[in-house]
Amino acid sequence: MNMFLQIAIAVLCLFIVWRIYKTLQANPELLSKENVSKSFTTMGFLALILIGFVALLVFMLKH
Repeated sequence: MNMFLQIAIAVLCLFIVWRIYKTLQANPELLSKENVSKSFTTMGFLALILIGFVALLVFMLKH
């Protein structure tokens, strides 16, 4: 990678980190125990659906 691209990526990463910090500072309830628990439950459910879908595709390819 050339130097300009590395600097651009570094600036972009710093901007994203700054925006996350400002968002969490404005809404501290985003990382509350209830919200994190709900998010993990939802992501777990979606992961199980994705695993089932991929398994179904593999079985369809075998037959």
